[in-house]
Amino acid sequence: MASLALELHGVTKAFGNNIAVDSVDFALERGEIHTLLGENGAGKSTLMNLIYGLYQPDAGEILIDGEPCIIDSPKTAIALGLGMVHQHFMLVPSLSVAENIALTSGRGKFRFHRSEAEEHVQQLSTRYGLSISPQTKVWQLSVGLQQRVEILKALSADAEILILDEPTAVLSPQKITELFTILRRLKSDGHSIIFISHKLKEVMEISDRITVLRLGKKVATTKVAGTSPTELAKQMVGHELPEIQRSTQAPGSPILEIRKLIAADHDGRQVVGGPSFDVRAGEIVGIAGIDGNGQIELAETIVGLRRSQSGSVRFNGQPITNLPTSKSRPLGYGYVPEDRQTEGLILSFTVAENLILNVHQLKGYRSKLLKGWEAFLDLKRIDADSEALIRSYDVRTTHTHAPAGSLSGGNQQKVVIARELSQEPQLLLAVNPTRGLDIGAADYTHQQFLEQRRQQRAVLLISTELDEILALSDRIFVMYRGGLTEATAFRDDLSKIGLLMTGNWQHELDQVS
Repeated sequence: MASLALELHGVTKAFGNNIAVDSVDFALERGEIHTLLGENGAGKSTLMNLIYGLYQPDAGEILIDGEPCIIDSPKTAIALGLGMVHQHFMLVPSLSVAENIALTSGRGKFRFHRSEAEEHVQQLSTRYGLSISPQTKVWQLSVGLQQRVEILKALSADAEILILDEPTAVLSPQKITELFTILRRLKSDGHSIIFISHKLKEVMEISDRITVLRLGKKVATTKVAGTSPTELAKQMVGHELPEIQRSTQAPGSPILEIRKLIAADHDGRQVVGGPSFDVRAGEIVGIAGIDGNGQIELAETIVGLRRSQSGSVRFNGQPITNLPTSKSRPLGYGYVPEDRQTEGLILSFTVAENLILNVHQLKGYRSKLLKGWEAFLDLKRIDADSEALIRSYDVRTTHTHAPAGSLSGGNQQKVVIARELSQEPQLLLAVNPTRGLDIGAADYTHQQFLEQRRQQRAVLLISTELDEILALSDRIFVMYRGGLTEATAFRDDLSKIGLLMTGNWQHELDQVS
């Protein structure tokens, strides 16, 4: 029997009447990669926070190397050989790689010795194949290299058990391959890894074993060779998910027409470099790319939240370039912004109030009881419609009048998507629409996009989730540094799409052709 690095026996954690983790048993073998799967609210984050000392269990015990432990803080967890790489990196951008690692590892506690710290980082990076310059400032590093710094931070503190929370969320296919190479090297060196992800294809590729949680309970633990993505999805949501079928219908006339659109960021730097493309009725056009290549600015320019410097935007044949959203929205498009908390919702407003933001004029929510008093709203109709949308989109909330800020991130996203799709828009522009959603909610959202297409409406999908783009899109583009390249012909060749995403296509596409 393999030796166990970490064991959980009957671990339970409740918050009030809500049992987030319910008598969970879990075992991490030494030298294995063990994936934890589950929907939002399944208990994954709570379980990891219990292991890392951010929460303490109400019942059960945690054992490391067979010894019961009380992990009362992250400091205690680190001392016991635990390290956690968060999805949102915990780095100081203005400091160098060596300085960031020294801050966490405690090296140079009373006096910082730069040369010693840099030599330490160099030795670690060489040992584990995490090639990186110790002198480089973090702000100068790509997302993939910043992730390496986070892993080095944990290794510098002598972590034998690593917890990685959604580590592939912002990586290109090539960078994911590089990360997996690093994880396998760590595994062969004897490290034990808990890998948290919702990307089933990646889970099948990197895992030795997989544990599925649902509603706080452990559903199953299985070896990767004994399961499949279909079975895992069924275990996560409790039922089979429908397959996404490729469209066979011919698209109609253009709904959205973009011509040589140029836009700048807030510092005046050009970030949208003149793309031209159409989105037609009855099709889904997907734009893939790594975060920060102009996708957000493109979306904002199309809907009038950012002024274009030149070029044009037409919706249903009507020019809307630089038209204020108050005038363009009534024309019939929906918009799911990238940042739900700052652009999609008003967190202090209720769920019901957020469900009619931007749409109360379109659906006639003004009360007819008092003529001339247009400030009054038909609250009964708003509540009834809100309750229907909450049921349809499975928004987990106590009631329609709960503040949107009290919802989890995934449920906040459901509110935004429900509001926009409820208008049956001729065009839906969605930016990372399933970020933060569990597999069940993401599938429901995908089915709504497909229904838009079946109804001969248009969808422009901008996403960093390449699997999402490949599964849903009729035509595929890749955005890199403001430029747009069609990649529909490379749908079945991830290496070529990856080259486009990293800007290496001009030289290297010919090399792999």
